This record gives sequence, structure tokens and C-alpha cells, in this order.
Amino acid sequence: MNNKSYFNQLQVISDHATKLSSYLQVLHVYAENEMTFNEKIGNIYKILDLAVKEIDIITQQV
Repeated sequence: MNNKSYFNQLQVISDHATKLSSYLQVLHVYAENEMTFNEKIGNIYKILDLAVKEIDIITQQV
């Protein structure tokens, strides 16, 4: 693997790790806010699905 390919792969991993971190931060804030007002958390499954997809993409790159 040449350096350019290696750095491209690292960039892909970095981009998806950043997205995953963002999704998890949103999930954290969302869950805290929703749990204060009611016991049901609305669209938490969609956010979790996006986070899992990002993990899959990162895993494929490693």
C-alpha cells in the first residue's frame, strides 16, 4: 500500500469517526432532554441506526 492510499484510507476513517462522534453526541443530548419531559424517547432508533452504519464503514476501512 502506497502512502497516498494509506492517507486516503485514514481520511475516510477519520471522516466517519467524526460523524459517529457527532451522532453519539446528538443522541446523548437528545436522550437527556427527552427523558426530562417524558419517559418515551422519540426517534432514538434512527440515530442509533446512523451510528451503527458509521461503525460498519469504519470497520470496513480498518
